[in-house]
Amino acid sequence: MDAHKKMEQLLRKYVSGTCTPDERVQVEQWYRHLDQQGELPSMEQMENDLAEVRQQLPAKPERRLASWYRYAAAAAVIAVMAIGVYVYFFQSEQRGTGSEVAATSMPDDLPPGGNRAILQLADGTEIVLDERPDGTVAQEGQHAIYKHADGELVYQPEASEADGDAPVFNRLQTPRGGQYHLVLPDGTHVWLNAASTLTYAISGTTQERLVQLDGEAYFEVARDADRPFRVTTRGQVVEVLGTHFNVNGYADEPLVRTTLVEGAVKVSAGTDQRPVVLAPGEQALGAAGSPLKVRKVDVTQAVAWKNGKFNFNDSDVPTVMRELSRWYDVDIVFEGEKPNMTLSGEVYRNTNASNVLDILAFYDLDCRIVNQQGVKQIIVRKKQP
Repeated sequence: MDAHKKMEQLLRKYVSGTCTPDERVQVEQWYRHLDQQGELPSMEQMENDLAEVRQQLPAKPERRLASWYRYAAAAAVIAVMAIGVYVYFFQSEQRGTGSEVAATSMPDDLPPGGNRAILQLADGTEIVLDERPDGTVAQEGQHAIYKHADGELVYQPEASEADGDAPVFNRLQTPRGGQYHLVLPDGTHVWLNAASTLTYAISGTTQERLVQLDGEAYFEVARDADRPFRVTTRGQVVEVLGTHFNVNGYADEPLVRTTLVEGAVKVSAGTDQRPVVLAPGEQALGAAGSPLKVRKVDVTQAVAWKNGKFNFNDSDVPTVMRELSRWYDVDIVFEGEKPNMTLSGEVYRNTNASNVLDILAFYDLDCRIVNQQGVKQIIVRKKQP
């Protein structure tokens, strides 16, 4: 049974009210995606198509199905008929044909990550932010540090700093399964992804604003023509005056990727390498010490994590699994050879891991969650024909 037939059966089960809770989540996420993209047909058209689908069903749908669900089902069926199931769900360029959907065994589900981080002050004091109430969490020199709702940490200068003051460095670290939003004293906003560390100076008397990143972060830099803003990560330096950009510098990724959303940045990869200047919609990528390459990209994929989504575009399976590992705080184990396929699609990050793995199962990936002596793992293998 091919992927199109699998999804068509799932949608018909949704209309008839016989799908499982996990299957319902998949359909409803797809519906929300279509709604946000403005791809839903009119209400009248949905009602007409829903009536046609009902006439074809062998069993009568449940009468008490809520109107929102009916519209979601109708929109999903129309999308299958008109443009195929590949708008939202993962697809594989090399998926098998003629195989049944792989069943996933998940004795322990994994909740999504959340707003979790540890703040380290200049004297080494560590503050676990998710354990502290909203309000003032520390005083660092002339700056009060506030924790706001929804995972935001804000530095508020309370007095001017004297010329010649030595820089004071703080560090914000997110664990696997964590993320945080930081507002630096100059007004720069930084969104820190899971398993990432940002070290930054909070003194305003230096000639530059320098931060060190390990992991991934999205920056909205406050403009200051007198003090350039520089991000260093894995041997590369990104220099800006005021702009929006994303830097992915995880140690377990083969390349460092800097993606420009707005403004302009200069990216350097060592003293012996020629720097490159990016325009919006461009991405610089390269390993430490190697020449940088520039390419045009869809910036929505690079910043999807900041907007609460996984977004994969022809991503190989190991790349997808590394991102899931960081967000769900879980180890990934491949059984046999790593699957040689690419995946494309979009899934909301605020869902349990089992819902994401269920989608992967439609394309002949057998993924299951196990607990090995208190260590949770996702076991991944290519389903055999």
